[in-house]
Amino acid sequence: MKKILYLIFLLPFCSINEEGSGLTWEEDHSPKAFFSYPGRFVPEAKKRNVREEILRLIRETKHSIYMHVYSLDDPEIEDELLLAHSRGVDLQIMGEWGKKYPNAILPFLRYWDGSGLQHSKVLVSDHKTVFLGTGNFTFYGLERDHNGYIEFSLLSKDWEKFHSFLREEYPFVTLKIGDLEFKNSPNDGFRIQDRLFTSAASARESIRYLIFDHYDPILSLGMALSKADFIAGVYDRPVDPEGKLLSSNSRFVIQEDGNEDILDDESLGKGGLLHHKTLIIDDLELLTGSYNYSLSARDSNREILVRTKNENLVSQFKDEWQRVEEKASQISSYEMAPSSNTYQFDPVHSTVCKQGTNSEDIFLDIGFSWFRWIQLYRFLETDVCKSLQNYESISSRNFGGRSEFPSVGTLDLGARLLDRSANTLATSSQTSLMAELEEATKKPVLFLRPEILIFSEPAWTFENSKMISIWINSQIPIQAWIFHRGKLPKKSEVNVQNEVYFLKEALETSTGMILLEYQDFSLYFCYKSANDSLRWTQDLLLSIADGHIRQWKKEEFPNSWTEFFSETGLPNQRRENLCTVGF
Repeated sequence: MKKILYLIFLLPFCSINEEGSGLTWEEDHSPKAFFSYPGRFVPEAKKRNVREEILRLIRETKHSIYMHVYSLDDPEIEDELLLAHSRGVDLQIMGEWGKKYPNAILPFLRYWDGSGLQHSKVLVSDHKTVFLGTGNFTFYGLERDHNGYIEFSLLSKDWEKFHSFLREEYPFVTLKIGDLEFKNSPNDGFRIQDRLFTSAASARESIRYLIFDHYDPILSLGMALSKADFIAGVYDRPVDPEGKLLSSNSRFVIQEDGNEDILDDESLGKGGLLHHKTLIIDDLELLTGSYNYSLSARDSNREILVRTKNENLVSQFKDEWQRVEEKASQISSYEMAPSSNTYQFDPVHSTVCKQGTNSEDIFLDIGFSWFRWIQLYRFLETDVCKSLQNYESISSRNFGGRSEFPSVGTLDLGARLLDRSANTLATSSQTSLMAELEEATKKPVLFLRPEILIFSEPAWTFENSKMISIWINSQIPIQAWIFHRGKLPKKSEVNVQNEVYFLKEALETSTGMILLEYQDFSLYFCYKSANDSLRWTQDLLLSIADGHIRQWKKEEFPNSWTEFFSETGLPNQRRENLCTVGF
């Protein structure tokens, strides 16, 4: 009787397996973390744990395997892939041009045609299970380097989204699957940099990180701006220049990894690395993936950043940080000479000028919301004034480049000048006009493309067959803001006559963006001429969408953003031309 009662209690937690041969525990679909365990005295089973999981996934695949690889030279993985193909599994592998791969997998290999490296590391089994992380599919990456991985399940509706994301075609900057968020570069590299900066700057208690390459001073500034009492980073040997500079700040503990698990054949230079790219904020937020903190990762390489607040993943990656940190060694603090420089803005010439003879890095934090720049300037001993446009390439922005940065009246946006320790060196007050614009950028967002736009009037109409257009035409706009290339936004009156919208101010260029401000929301669209190939307005709209969590009238118009950013009938395909072509 007791046995029968026990089985009745057990049944709700069990399910019949596919073959119907018996009861199995209900499968756990929550994300899982895996880590490599380098070390000469680590038990073999523990050292092979990542490889065994990869082999298991390949072995259990029934239909398809899709991979992104940078390096792939593990014989066991190669053999298992070929066995899978022999039983009818479709193999598709995206690799890096110039890398050497096993001859046997070349028939299944395609090369990324981007300007940088194909540096992402992803395996997808049967469109259902994803395994990705910081490590390469190599024997040394799996066993002799410190790496972290995440495995998660895809619902059937998520595969097309994830596949589109991997092909860099997803309509939005961020793909959300469960409690995981994904961004990729180089298409959205600036927004990855901004995400890392924003997360670091928001820290209230602690920042922990493990990093292979750190050459991004903007992220360093974000850490310095935070209110965290505990900031500690472990670097691959030797510690990068950014790590050394941070060690001069008493708030930071900078350490050098102690991994000594290097192949005896030193000519290969394999193993012994801290290959993580992992950042943990307040023990609540995890950011990891293939993305190093560098200019090439942002602008050139194909990389993936994963962000999550999943408690289990954050906890496991924190444990990994502590495990790596236990064998790390704190470096000697870098002695940075104190600076006696003072700085001031010259609004007439749009420059920042130095008084003093010290060489120094300084940051300009200017603007607000998605119309914000964080720019690095390197003053040498003999430098006196620098144009605000003469910033270093690693500087942060949400769209465009130097040509899109306002060249006149720039300081009207409101600015502050900061040193490496985030001390304020100078400020410039925001004008009332730009304060008014900032308030408009905080309102909930709608996107709607005009059906017709005439430059000479300027005037436009929205397609009156759509429900959202009909609703918009029933609303009364307060005013419009015109964004021109390389200029401050300009405010304009807007009049509506018979559902035709007229601006009082002229459109000075044939490419730009309009923010149509209403009482409770702001509507955005961009425009261009037929032969215009500039993409800064599209970048700007993508940043606006990525930065806003409030979509206006989402219940009434749930598909409005998808219709705006994706190709017609292809909800997972990023639209090639977001802007209305004017005439």
